[in-house]
Amino acid sequence: MEKTKIWKKCPRCGEKNYIANKKCENCRLIFSRLEYASSKEAKKAILKGEKEKIIKTVDFPSDLSRGKAIILCALGGLIGLHNIYVGRYFKGFFSMVFTILTAILILVLEGNVLAHLYEVYLFIPGALVFFFWFYDLTLLLIKKYKVPIALDMPLGRENGK
Repeated sequence: MEKTKIWKKCPRCGEKNYIANKKCENCRLIFSRLEYASSKEAKKAILKGEKEKIIKTVDFPSDLSRGKAIILCALGGLIGLHNIYVGRYFKGFFSMVFTILTAILILVLEGNVLAHLYEVYLFIPGALVFFFWFYDLTLLLIKKYKVPIALDMPLGRENGK
């Protein structure tokens, strides 16, 4: 027996709403506006520091491709290519820096980890990057990876509020 979904979660405030609702009962977000949301505008808002315009949602906007994000994650996820592609710049920069630092440490130590046991703790950032890469790839494959999108109006501006 198939279970029917009667609730959906608002991507802006996280409140549960009936599937039939056209707007969120809590923050008044009109759900049909999400179809016109843009990743390009979200990236501009992120760079300007306008966080009130950003919503993170699992629904990829029309200007992003889930397939391309999966390929970027699988091939270049350790250096954060998929995060930079979707506009999660901080996480992408974190991945890139710590992967490069870990690679440099591996080259410097030349595989002689036993002689440098006191430096092993320096590999923790690399291990974290590997964990986040695997976690992001899993979320992309099961369609739970959240991408930032921007609406044309900030919180509470719909319907003359």
